[in-house]
Amino acid sequence: MYAILRQGGHQYRVAPGDRLLIDRLGAEVGTVIALEPVLLVEADGTTTVGTPVVEGARVAARVVAHPRGAKLRVFTYKPKKRHRRTHGHRSELTELRVEALLGAGEPLPGSAPAPATPKPRGRRPTAAAPAATSAPAAEPGRAQAPESRRRTPKPAASAGEEKE
Repeated sequence: MYAILRQGGHQYRVAPGDRLLIDRLGAEVGTVIALEPVLLVEADGTTTVGTPVVEGARVAARVVAHPRGAKLRVFTYKPKKRHRRTHGHRSELTELRVEALLGAGEPLPGSAPAPATPKPRGRRPTAAAPAATSAPAAEPGRAQAPESRRRTPKPAASAGEEKE
């Protein structure tokens, strides 16, 4: 059992349980959405081809996450003209899990939150640094620099050393 649907200018072949990456949708994570138009449905050995779409057919999918695509770099160059330009982008995507293929009049499956959601990628928050126990007293009316930016005084030159 599978269907071919059109979404965001692309066509996708989907079956229940498939995961799908499409252009960003405005749906919240964990909600169930209906994807239309469906161009073809194959179920129980019979194939229904739409003219241009299959009337009443929908695909129910649950929003799993909103990741970003791979970073792309675009470099343009025109020889002998001193023209070079680099720019790039990352696509905003939505990851879906196909729940069911629905016929005309069938309701969407329940939109209870998904049991397991992927952990967000990225850096973990760092633990707060322990407070210094012996900090020099600040002068009144003057801001104190953070510990990491304070300078240490240079050692005084001894009487026997000469300057160069």
